Amino acid sequence: MTANRDELIHLIEGLPDDQVEVVLAEVRRLTTKKPKSTWPPKFVGMLKDGPVAGSSPEYVDAVLSRGFGSERA
Repeated sequence: MTANRDELIHLIEGLPDDQVEVVLAEVRRLTTKKPKSTWPPKFVGMLKDGPVAGSSPEYVDAVLSRGFGSERA
């Protein structure tokens, strides 16, 4: 592991200044913990209005027209 770290440090020290920001952003992305998903998932409750029959074409069209899968406010 130490040899890999030494090589990484050596490579970073040799980077031109204009590439440091790009590499730093990538390292931050790799080391940042991803938030755990929330419960219930975002899609729960999004089918709350529209025709009574959930499988009807009108119901499907109503859901899709509201942006199925898009962020809710």
